[in-house]
Amino acid sequence: MCHTFLKFNSSPYRWIGFFFLMVLIQVACKREQLKPDYPPGSNEQINTWILDSLKRYYYWNESLPAKANIGIAPRDFFAALKNPADRFSYLVLPSDPASYISDSKSKYGFDYSTIKEVNTGQVIGIIKLVYNDSPASRNGLKRGDYIRKINGTQISESNATTLQTELLKGDKVVLGLAEIIGSSWQDTRLANLSTGIISDQRAISRIIESGGKKIGYLNFQSFNGGLASSLKPIFASFKSEGIADLILDLRYNSGGQVAEAAGVCAMIAPSVSYTSPFITYKGNKNGGLRTESLGAAATFDGTVNFNDLMSHNLGLPRIYILSTGVTASAAEVVINNLKPYMQVVLIGERTLGKDEASFTINDMRKPKQVQWEMHPIVYKLFNAQGKGNYSTGIEADIQVNEFTALPLLPFGEAEDPLVKAALTGITNKAKISASNRTLAEGNGTGTWTILSDTRILTARRSVAITHR
Repeated sequence: MCHTFLKFNSSPYRWIGFFFLMVLIQVACKREQLKPDYPPGSNEQINTWILDSLKRYYYWNESLPAKANIGIAPRDFFAALKNPADRFSYLVLPSDPASYISDSKSKYGFDYSTIKEVNTGQVIGIIKLVYNDSPASRNGLKRGDYIRKINGTQISESNATTLQTELLKGDKVVLGLAEIIGSSWQDTRLANLSTGIISDQRAISRIIESGGKKIGYLNFQSFNGGLASSLKPIFASFKSEGIADLILDLRYNSGGQVAEAAGVCAMIAPSVSYTSPFITYKGNKNGGLRTESLGAAATFDGTVNFNDLMSHNLGLPRIYILSTGVTASAAEVVINNLKPYMQVVLIGERTLGKDEASFTINDMRKPKQVQWEMHPIVYKLFNAQGKGNYSTGIEADIQVNEFTALPLLPFGEAEDPLVKAALTGITNKAKISASNRTLAEGNGTGTWTILSDTRILTARRSVAITHR
């Protein structure tokens, strides 16, 4: 507290001097009340930066406390500040790998689900995705393989989550593979995996001929920087082949950059131009409302030329998009933001529900004082018609579970349940009826319950990435 004791006489000049002196004292007192300089690297210093940044950018900044306990660990402090409606903001320390959520795709190059068949109680792991040139692919794993054991322990309903955690935390894992022989499971071989570098994956594309039509199929796993540019040859091929419809497989796509989502939409949506409204960001009082055109959004990261994208535009009246419960973030932006311009038929399962965007917040002071980085929710997202609010997910128009036919087929195969449903809609054939056979009876399945899924971890961490 600032205390001042003065003696003065009644001279007018003395009063004037006293007035200016009091002003100086008040300024000095206010300076005393400014935030103190905390020791570098202390919880107080880090948490003060976290709170100040959130007060400026955080979507729910009005719910932040006026006073907070800045003495606790930064990760605990950040978690305590999050709004109850906030499912996706996170804080990491780049120098500490433990601050990141591990996933089997980035460690070993594969994703899997553990499922339980309701009719028989059978529990098994199913490999859903294997990346090229990864530890998993080099060990001969492929989509559709069955995992019966992890590190020698048979998977069960009670240990499925524990074994998944064990797999994700380690640097090595031994998978016990199995297959159905007759009506029973037989162990086949062991796959010994060690973590390794996983490179960006190329998109999967093909042209399917069905019902006298050429139908394009496209699958990619994320909206990483440079995606739209990398897809130009594929769209050029689709256009030269004269495809009548497009199946966009986003079933495992957990999102990425809004700019890349806009670039993909620019090559799909009919009757669009640079100035076509594409996305509206709704922030807090500091961020306000910000609307971007398709061209501005697509070219923001500088990886593409908009006229070049438009030269590959397919101009189709409708699109069939495949989804599951891990389709999220920028993938959902594509689904929602194409709707003002064309018919979007969503096939599969309801999406995850990330109608929000974030950008990375670092300490920009020089020299840098805080090493942590934040990824807070900053915006809610809406399409050109002002429609959004899909935090519970976007419901599929045609509900299909890919586990209705096992083993899982390679991406783009016509008999894959999701692809087959799209082809049925395109060629106007009779609806497919799901098989009720059990796994042990062959290719059909009964009703399945998912016990654990490595892809969900990735989807929950990914948010639509935009710019300030």
